[in-house]
Amino acid sequence: MRKSFKRLGMLALAAGLTVSLAACGNSKSSSSSKKQTLIVSVDNSSNTYKKYVNQIKGAFEKKYNVKVKVRTKAMADQLDALKLDGPAGKAPDVMMAAYDNVGVLGKQGQLAPVKLVSGRYSTKDKKLVTMNGKYYGEPTTVESMVMYYNKKYLKTAPTTFKQLEAIGKDSKYAYSNDKTKNVGFLVQWTNFYDAYGLIKGYGGYVFGGKDNKNIHKLGLNNKGAVEGLTYITNWFKIWPKGMQSTTSNENFITSQFTGGKTAVVLDGSWMAPTYNQTKSLKYAVAEIPTLNNGKKYQPFGGGKAWVISKYSKHKTVAQKWLNYVTNTKNQTKFNKMTYEVPANETARKQAANASGIRGEVATAVLKQFKSAEPMPNMPAMTEVWTGAQNLIVNAASGKKTPQQSADAAVKEIAQTIKQKYSD
Repeated sequence: MRKSFKRLGMLALAAGLTVSLAACGNSKSSSSSKKQTLIVSVDNSSNTYKKYVNQIKGAFEKKYNVKVKVRTKAMADQLDALKLDGPAGKAPDVMMAAYDNVGVLGKQGQLAPVKLVSGRYSTKDKKLVTMNGKYYGEPTTVESMVMYYNKKYLKTAPTTFKQLEAIGKDSKYAYSNDKTKNVGFLVQWTNFYDAYGLIKGYGGYVFGGKDNKNIHKLGLNNKGAVEGLTYITNWFKIWPKGMQSTTSNENFITSQFTGGKTAVVLDGSWMAPTYNQTKSLKYAVAEIPTLNNGKKYQPFGGGKAWVISKYSKHKTVAQKWLNYVTNTKNQTKFNKMTYEVPANETARKQAANASGIRGEVATAVLKQFKSAEPMPNMPAMTEVWTGAQNLIVNAASGKKTPQQSADAAVKEIAQTIKQKYSD
């Protein structure tokens, strides 16, 4: 999810699940006659993942003579510790990682190649977990930016950014603490993950070349990118100054929308459960409106995958867990509990056909995913997240012009990539 991309060097590390397989007892306990223990460590930011694993583990335990125990630990911490915990024998066998991190860990030699179940995933999904011709993860979720709108104010979804601009001029949405500012439409564009869809829609790009893998050809300061960045900076003249923050503006946007002050927000598909907690909020979900140049908003297509630690001594059973947790039945259950859209093709269709917000979220994500750019999974993407931190902030604050801000960001990213990567 988006939170994952911005909190850990803008890497997409989202709420996740970690599975650790360890033999019980003495050396004889590893034999097939002895029950093994599968330790599942789930992200501690929510109880939903823990509940999910507890509800599905029974059939797996019975079929493979495994005892599943659930622990809670931040997925980000687990991934950070993998290169140290692995050699020490403390790392889990299986965990989840955001797609852009799969490539990083795979190339670093931290992950074992996996086998994908035939027919479960689209070609785009497979690319998200591919590095040097090998699969280093089994796709679990697909994620994208979508549009949420308050049905109290809008009966139908806006379809163009011109409509959003009209909302931004409506005094009905004047900010309570400063009536000269407007909060009718909000999005955290200081986060590069959120802003990229607009920059890409205007012609900017991260990496050039075939399949966008030329890490030495950056397109974040070309004519289209600067045009998109200029459009973004104009919105900061409308919004309260706090929207220039790279952190606190996220909570501000959420509070304004759930508080009934804002008509439209662009945010990740993972926000639905948060909005659902406000019972008075009646909202709907749709694809992001068309840009003023007639192009689609083209956000990153992200999500999470199950991965296996290279250090695992139980790769066979770990692979079985991947196959089990990503089957249609379990992916459908996962969607019902989390609203996250399954990567499993059959399960995602079922999610899109669901009634209510769950179906709307899945439908919007899948529509948006068609125009989304697969999240680059090369290790060099880490430098983009870091270098793009001030891309929009400097332009929004007026410290630099959009062109100057873009040039400075690209210069920083290019220099770091040149120093760290030879290909």
